[in-house]
Amino acid sequence: MSSVRRKFGRFDREIAVTLQIEGAASQGTTVNIGLGGLFVRSSVGATVGATLAFSLSLPTPDMTIEATGKVMWSRPLGDGSFGIGLAFDALRPIDVWGLLQYFNLSSQVAGEPPMSQGDEGDET
Repeated sequence: MSSVRRKFGRFDREIAVTLQIEGAASQGTTVNIGLGGLFVRSSVGATVGATLAFSLSLPTPDMTIEATGKVMWSRPLGDGSFGIGLAFDALRPIDVWGLLQYFNLSSQVAGEPPMSQGDEGDET
């Protein structure tokens, strides 16, 4: 177990993601996502410690987030795909707003409590 703790909670949401891994675009899907990072299922793994560019399109609000993140872990998932834990380097304020809107709106649809800024999570 890692001693690094998440600063923000995560939501189980599937969102299409494009990752730039070693100069090539790789498509993936989030397993969970929060304000601090995401867990993505991809057809290729990534090097721990590497910085990856990524983009994801939120359905509500209709916006695309393009940013970078540090690979915290990467491992095979046993079904031919790889799991990658990515900690965001920095998000623009508009991206944080978009994610908060998405979390709150999708939580209402799923019957979950809305996310608050101070949610604590598990390890990264």
